[in-house]
Amino acid sequence: MVNFLLLTLAFGLARAELEGKWVTIAIAADNVNKIEEEGPLRLYVRELTCSEGCNKLGVTFYINANGQCSETKLTGYRQEDGTYRTQFEGDGRFKPVYATPDNIVFICQNVDRAGQTTNLIYVVGKGQPLTPEQYEKLEEFAKEQNIPTENIRNVLATVERS
Repeated sequence: MVNFLLLTLAFGLARAELEGKWVTIAIAADNVNKIEEEGPLRLYVRELTCSEGCNKLGVTFYINANGQCSETKLTGYRQEDGTYRTQFEGDGRFKPVYATPDNIVFICQNVDRAGQTTNLIYVVGKGQPLTPEQYEKLEEFAKEQNIPTENIRNVLATVERS
């Protein structure tokens, strides 16, 4: 609980609009192969859109596979537990857990077609890297989510290439 409060303070938790232009800043996963360069869950987010009172959350992103960068759009449908459910690389559930005008942190769980579960954290922002303090809080949050800190990937540096 203490780390939750620390991360909340680090990101200055506030009611921020989900909708708008966003870029992926960092990704962490317990199965790091899924988020390496050209990994199936290395998503380069570009835009979030809410509809029906945010019961539907649209995500526009790019993926890079086999040297090809392609735009993808998906819709997450809000579930009773507050998560959004979608089908991408298997069954996916995601939830925004922290938001400021500059950053949103999502926790996600993906179960691929082979039945392998991957737990992830996505940090999206307006194009600025995380401060050292924010990165430290992300490391603490990753530990809470049982994701090794060495599995955090700074994606902002590769966004320009995608």
